[in-house]
Amino acid sequence: MKLPKGRPLLENTRLEFINLDNVLSASKRERAHKISGYISIIYPDAIEYIFLKTGEPFNAARATQKERKIVPISEVVEKAAKATSGILSEYATDELLVNLIISSIVLEPIKANVDFTRLQPKIFIDKLKTTKFNGFIWVRLGMEESFIHIMDGEITACYLAGSSKKLQGNDIINFLMQPKIKISIFDHIEDTTITQATPAQVEMFCKIFSALLKSYTHPIGEALVLKTFLIAKSTAQKEFPFIEQFELEKDLTLKGKVVVEPKLFAQGMARWFDLIYESFSTFLGKESEVIAKKALSDYRFALKSLSFFDYTKLKL
Repeated sequence: MKLPKGRPLLENTRLEFINLDNVLSASKRERAHKISGYISIIYPDAIEYIFLKTGEPFNAARATQKERKIVPISEVVEKAAKATSGILSEYATDELLVNLIISSIVLEPIKANVDFTRLQPKIFIDKLKTTKFNGFIWVRLGMEESFIHIMDGEITACYLAGSSKKLQGNDIINFLMQPKIKISIFDHIEDTTITQATPAQVEMFCKIFSALLKSYTHPIGEALVLKTFLIAKSTAQKEFPFIEQFELEKDLTLKGKVVVEPKLFAQGMARWFDLIYESFSTFLGKESEVIAKKALSDYRFALKSLSFFDYTKLKL
């Protein structure tokens, strides 16, 4: 999977020499890193991507010879932290290109894997104009992936695999005349304003829930805490299926990797949190609420930014 490039911030850097957490937080320290674009990490068996908006990670994907799919950002970060080899690059690109790449992964094309050698590029482009087509063309040549964006039948951008160059006019026609090209046609672009909950947000809730459960073990006992937790989880995940991805370890530490947008994430975690502390109110009365508030107190500003207190019954 060789994508179009943009302005390189890092290029072909060995992963063992890079702290990915520092790369992802660079936009908080340096204005130059507040970019739209992507980070690619090349492994022997796959390429993983973290997509950026104003320098912040908002989505991630994995590409192998067999599939391309969206994955949790945290999964990409954790793999990079443990890897002993890999090549990392970071590029600043048009936001449009990021949207096209993600759309080609999550959407179904209206026409897929069309052998373009049977078509005449000029006639094809003229057809787009006369039909005032809106959408994009995903162009593949081996492992190379290029993207052509069309609005009202006019080509507004053509991003070339392995290059920051944008093709125009006859160069696009000449590009499409290459042998063995295949195209897929999409009639719209995915709404990529919806983002993933970040690894930091997921980790924050894992810490909150872990602290909450451990606090309840002192007055109630671990066996009852575990039973109550599992009942609350089963109830909450019926309404918010992503909760199933969380697992509780033997020491009552919560772990999870999820792909879910932040608003829904906050709503689901608030619902789960309420179920837990309300269940323990049966045994502890007001003390259950005191314990719950203490688990939240250190994170109240981050929780407010996620609008968590709009969804939970518990107020600080």
